[in-house]
Amino acid sequence: MASSHWDLEVLAAGLRRYSSDLSLYAGFLLTTLSSALPAEMVRVERRGGMLGRLRGAEAPVVAVSVLLEGRNFALRRQRVGAPAVATIRHESGGVALRTETVSIDEWSRQLAAALAGYAERNAAAAEALARFTLPGAP
Repeated sequence: MASSHWDLEVLAAGLRRYSSDLSLYAGFLLTTLSSALPAEMVRVERRGGMLGRLRGAEAPVVAVSVLLEGRNFALRRQRVGAPAVATIRHESGGVALRTETVSIDEWSRQLAAALAGYAERNAAAAEALARFTLPGAP
């Protein structure tokens, strides 16, 4: 990939910051990246029981994913409280070619690089990432 002016370490650290709590991470992705990425690029999967729905409670997040440049970056857990598993699925035309399970650090680094590459071609993404990488950013 071409070199980028984005501080990928700062961006990756920000991505790792909330990765242990998928509900918080989903909120982070939706609020921080929603202004930078089209809605179809960020997905949140929730799973809840009947009792929670009857109470009107929002179902807990079990997975979040970001689709960028033919790669689907996903964090998924089997159940609430279980640790998240990070995967990167390489796709072409909607068909999975290969799926890798990676560490959260590696996942964050690769997602940061993909986001920086996307921002190089998209002004709204560049503005959102610039806000995100400033000191004291959410």
